[in-house]
Amino acid sequence: MSYFKAGIGSPHAQLEMAHRRLDDAVQVQLFGFNRVVGTTYETIWNNGGGLYTFPSAALTLSVVSSSASDTMSVLLQGLDADYAAISEIITLNGTTPVTTTTQFFRLNDVVILSGNNVGNITISNGGTTYGYVEAAHGTEQAIIYTTPADHSLYVFTAQFTSGTVNPNKYITSRGATRSSTGRIIRFWESTFQQDVTFNLAVPFRVPPKTDFTIEAKSSSGDNELSIYIGGVLLEEDL
Repeated sequence: MSYFKAGIGSPHAQLEMAHRRLDDAVQVQLFGFNRVVGTTYETIWNNGGGLYTFPSAALTLSVVSSSASDTMSVLLQGLDADYAAISEIITLNGTTPVTTTTQFFRLNDVVILSGNNVGNITISNGGTTYGYVEAAHGTEQAIIYTTPADHSLYVFTAQFTSGTVNPNKYITSRGATRSSTGRIIRFWESTFQQDVTFNLAVPFRVPPKTDFTIEAKSSSGDNELSIYIGGVLLEEDL
């Protein structure tokens, strides 16, 4: 019996994908965390407040740590202007910025390749931050993802955990997509106090060349929110 693709013949399809047996069927797991969700909508990532700004063109990126101790290699993975997958490994030089040779149109993941980052690592251009790795975390925590060309993301699971213990406070969260032509759709909205889980019998599809984010706001004061998104990136049948 096959799952998703004819080449997946095991009854443990997710295990095969996690083991990276197939290039055209890849697990995508997004972990997002925001310690200070205020009363206006902001993207769930550990860089803090406001809505995430996507680049309007492919950019070289500056990578720097807040600690002179950080000299490890950092892997940047994203997309070029044609939405094709690209990556680059940068060696940190502490508090001295290092610039990529690759131009990134989208940045999907940032992770250190050795050690433990003492400082906060910021990936930016012209004062706008596009990636962020908190001290001692090693990778970014962000519900920010863009599907490559000729691929769709199928979301099966979404788990939300709120830090509020006040029965009169709640969080409102919403999903957002942005197409390559700039069309923005906020397709879902939900209000909750602590924990909520969505297991989708029919997965939600994020089409090719589409930005996907989760935004949230607090009913009053500040809240903290963590989100897990589990899905599968499949190559389109062309």
